[in-house]
Amino acid sequence: MPRLITLAEWSEITFGDRKPHRNTLAKWVSDGLIRPYPRKIGRAYFVEPNAEYVDKDAEMLAKML
Repeated sequence: MPRLITLAEWSEITFGDRKPHRNTLAKWVSDGLIRPYPRKIGRAYFVEPNAEYVDKDAEMLAKML
């Protein structure tokens, strides 16, 4: 099983200096826009290092085409 990292670490790795605000990350988690889905352990969310942001609109459009 791969090592889990915090959601904040993931956003830093994935987005660098342009990382989203923590409230935005929390909204993405609640909307299911990060896959594989983050796990809540204690107070913090943890994700696999290879997790990705998924744009549902673009995903739906790709399915339609």
